Amino acid sequence: MKKIGLIGAGQMGGALLKGLLAANYILPEEIIVSGGKSGTAKALQEELHFVLGQTNVEVAHSDMVILAVTPKIMPSVLTEIKDAISKETLIISLAASMELKEYQDILGSDKKIVRAIPNTPVSIKAGMTAITFGENLTETECELVNGLFQSVGETVVLAETKINSASTLSGCSPAFIAIFIEALADAGVLNGLSREEAYLLAEQSLIGTAKMALLSGKHPGAIKDDVCSPGGTTIQGVVTLEEYGFRNAVIKAINASTNHKH
Repeated sequence: MKKIGLIGAGQMGGALLKGLLAANYILPEEIIVSGGKSGTAKALQEELHFVLGQTNVEVAHSDMVILAVTPKIMPSVLTEIKDAISKETLIISLAASMELKEYQDILGSDKKIVRAIPNTPVSIKAGMTAITFGENLTETECELVNGLFQSVGETVVLAETKINSASTLSGCSPAFIAIFIEALADAGVLNGLSREEAYLLAEQSLIGTAKMALLSGKHPGAIKDDVCSPGGTTIQGVVTLEEYGFRNAVIKAINASTNHKH
């Protein structure tokens, strides 16, 4: 692996960094990181022992540069580092809303640019990353980028027209899933379980169901049907979910996030 530069060590940048190091995809000395004024980069460096860069420009002098900053400050970061970027540098942006053309307008139309939108479970090598490639990358370079994110979870390569929808589904849903886990646990506590017992039951049930769906290839509806015996307790709960608009609430939440204007 060639040298990687990471600009931005907040929630997403930090999660990816932890996952890459935990997966042994890179060694700490092979990645140089710069952060903002919050001090998160320095705190992470003390824990993970990567190279701490003093400036974004220093970090940008790398073979692969990962940009983990918000869309709001992305244009100013790109302007700051553009003279350090060569035609051979792989630029990977983790920002959800900026299009490839916007990067090319600042960095140049000949630059190698990728949009990759992971979610925070990359920190434990269980992430989901949606990727769209710019036009200047070779097949080998595309495989390299895909391999990087596959080392910390699953990937899907999409046309740019789909990337925002995909990144919302995978990127925002951990928050919604966490709320669902919390609600399940609250119900368990309401019915006499300890908080610790309720969270274990809820979390492992969610992991197990998702893994069963992935590994079996079964339609989620079929998995639901398998648990719903005639006149039983589960179908009563399903009817109650329908009564209170559970599916509609989830669809509305994802749709609202997808169509939010940054």
